[in-house]
Amino acid sequence: MKKKLAFSLVVILSATNLFAQAEDVKYLRSSLSMILLESDDFPNKDAVMSSWNNYPFPDKYNEHNIDTKNFNVDAMELSNQDLLDAGFLKDTLNNALQIMKAASDLRPVKYLNDEKTLAVVLPSEKQKYQLKIDKVIKDNGIARQLVSSWFTRDGKFSVAAIQERGSYNASAMEADIAAGNVMSNASLMDAGKQLVQNTFVTFSKLNFFKNEPAAALTRDLAKVQLAKSMKEKKSPQMLIDKAMQGLDVVYEETKEGYSLVSKTWLYKLEWNDSIYKTVLCPMWNDVEKLNSTDAFNLEFVGNQYNTSLVTFKIGEQRTEEQLIDIATVRNMDNAFAKLQNKNDVFKPMIPVSSSGPIMAKIGMKEGISAGDKFEVLEMIWDEKAGQTTWKSVGKCSVDKKAPIWDNRYNLGDGPATDVDENPVAATQFKGSKKIQVGMLLKQLK
Repeated sequence: MKKKLAFSLVVILSATNLFAQAEDVKYLRSSLSMILLESDDFPNKDAVMSSWNNYPFPDKYNEHNIDTKNFNVDAMELSNQDLLDAGFLKDTLNNALQIMKAASDLRPVKYLNDEKTLAVVLPSEKQKYQLKIDKVIKDNGIARQLVSSWFTRDGKFSVAAIQERGSYNASAMEADIAAGNVMSNASLMDAGKQLVQNTFVTFSKLNFFKNEPAAALTRDLAKVQLAKSMKEKKSPQMLIDKAMQGLDVVYEETKEGYSLVSKTWLYKLEWNDSIYKTVLCPMWNDVEKLNSTDAFNLEFVGNQYNTSLVTFKIGEQRTEEQLIDIATVRNMDNAFAKLQNKNDVFKPMIPVSSSGPIMAKIGMKEGISAGDKFEVLEMIWDEKAGQTTWKSVGKCSVDKKAPIWDNRYNLGDGPATDVDENPVAATQFKGSKKIQVGMLLKQLK
């Protein structure tokens, strides 16, 4: 037993040293801002808002702070001009066939006469939210705020954020800038390609609905269908009553708690050398001009809808607020995992933590499965371009024979303390022996 304990301690100490080295690896992460779309009142809104405010920021991204944190999307109104600018209200449907086709395509219409023979197409519910987000982006200068967060600090132009998040010499940058060489500064242009262009913002809407009305409706419909079916088969009343009691049991088990529906929209900052040279450089050191420009833009990347159940069982030790907290965090983690899986540009790069075996700090929270394939990248210096670049040096895959790291959020649950358990908090991969600590893994589709 003593030998086993001593061996376990050696493994733990070795793993601790290994991951301490991995933590020192400098790599360029994408930057992210998160904005909440507040809703009107819904069950336990205070608990939901508390969960959002305490949501652990996704650790695979740099937190990119801007002034706009939230807004009430349900209180927003879209004007006719907003709809016209988005391409709605323009084409008049002037016959019953066109109006019926619009209805069959689930497109809402606005009738222009009492006879309902003239109508125009309105945006769907999903399209309305998208239009409202686009309006907030424009009215609040979200793209400008993202750029300002990169290049200003304490009301002045600064390269501090660039230096902190990348491998750049701040003194050399500042010397070039002081000499008036902002436009030709190679490091700032490199930072634009490596850091600034990978700036994202998400807009998330959370809604909790009581399970009881849906559970009751499901039970009642099931009872009607079951009664009809069993009577057609001439089943004894005793069996019918027993079947009905079974549906009541299911209702009792599912009526408590809530259903969480989250909707997340992902946008990316438009950035390239031309924007840097023609838009940002001419206003360098003129913060007032930067704060008033509308020259920066965001591009829509994709969206993700998720649904989670929050149920309460008899004897449950966690409080209702704690269960809502777990559901909110896991729901958002799942949304990010799916957005990453569907959109290559949003996939994070994960540093290799160990090369024998190959391990990296990515797991169930990011939605990976056994056999998932990853590209292996190595940072190199391009002499001709005068900047860093990432070169593909191979591939690896999640080891099917090793457990995937369960890094999902569990309120109040600490790490395993049993020395017989694997003390390394990471996922194991299979790949070439050439893969080394410090190289990056990026998931392939």
